[in-house]
Order: sequence, then structure tokens, then C-alpha cells
Amino acid sequence: MKNYKLFFILGALIIFIPISLSACSKNSKINNKNKTTHPKPSTLTKSKSSGRLKLFSVSLLNPNRKTLENAIQKAGLIPIRTGLNYYCDIYKVNGQLTGASKLYVCYTQNNKFANAQYVFPAFMNTRLVKRVITMVSDKYGKPDSINGNYSLGDVTAYWHFGSNEEIKIFRGWPTTSVYLNLRNIPNYRKYLYELHKQKEDKIANKAKSQSGAF
Repeated sequence: MKNYKLFFILGALIIFIPISLSACSKNSKINNKNKTTHPKPSTLTKSKSSGRLKLFSVSLLNPNRKTLENAIQKAGLIPIRTGLNYYCDIYKVNGQLTGASKLYVCYTQNNKFANAQYVFPAFMNTRLVKRVITMVSDKYGKPDSINGNYSLGDVTAYWHFGSNEEIKIFRGWPTTSVYLNLRNIPNYRKYLYELHKQKEDKIANKAKSQSGAF
């Protein structure tokens, strides 16, 4: 009787162990398959290469003020206000870019390019922003993001070139004027900081000069 029970137990183990090992093997294959079918996030997006952004054939990666001033002068834009005493030079656009009236070119304190802004004036022309976005898309490809409604309200579009350059198109509301910005991002941040600090220093100096009046 004991020998019969022992034979029955051994027989059950012989049948059960291969089935369990087979099930484990199948689960392992399924898990491995699921892990390899999901691509890494870095393979899902492709950013535009840096160094493509240019203004009058000058790369905007890190040009100095003199280089851009010479290029703008050769392009035939009419200076309205320029010089080292100003953060931003202002030019009248003389037909070089259809629909644009002015170009603002801003620099850091050490005269590195920060931002160039074309102004497209408009009054209740809701189609203008789409025309400007299409114009930029023809040269640099589709924008990386567009927010807003062409027919109503604010509209913003961005093109990114690496981590140092970008294009931003903006239309506010109710005014429908459009602003096209070409930026060197690190220099633009520095320019904004320097501009803010200058304003704070002026306020502090004015308060100091009036402290003796009472």
C-alpha cells in the first residue's frame, strides 16, 4: 500500500513540474516581448537642428552687434534709432518683408544678438497671422506648436532649433497686429534680466535722490 502511494506521488510530480516550467517560460516570453515593443521617448520626437536660423544670411547662434548692423545696412533697411546707447535698434522695413513695417533688433550689454522682432500692423485682419505662419513654414517647415484660433483671440506659434534658437509668432486680441520674433534663447534671457535690472536701478537711484527732500 505504501509503495502504491509513493508511486502515485512521484507520477504526479513528473507531470506537474514540466507544465509549471512551460507556463513560466511562456510568461517570461510575453513579458520580454511587451518590454521591447515600446520605443524610448527619445525616438518618438525629432527636433530641428540648431544653426539654421538666420537674419539677412547671418547665423543667429551668437552674432555680435556689428556683424548684424552691417548685414541690415546692406539689406537696405532704414534706421530709425540705432547705437550702443540703446538695447534695441529700430529700423523701418523698406519692402524687404511684405506687410512688415518695423524691425526691432535687441542685444545684450556685451552686444550679443538676443532678439529680432518684425511688426506686421493690422486692424481687424484675422487672416494675417495665418499668412505669416505660412510664410515661415515655407522656409523652416511646420511649427512645433500652434495655440489659439485664427478667427478669434490670441494665437501663438513656435519653431524650436536645438536648445538655443527659436521663432515665435504672436497675435494678441482685440488688436490683430502680428509679431514675428527670431531669438537666441540664452542671450534673450540675459537681455531680459539686464533690462529688468536697469529699470530697478533707475527706481532705486530716483528714490535715493529724493530721500533728502523730507
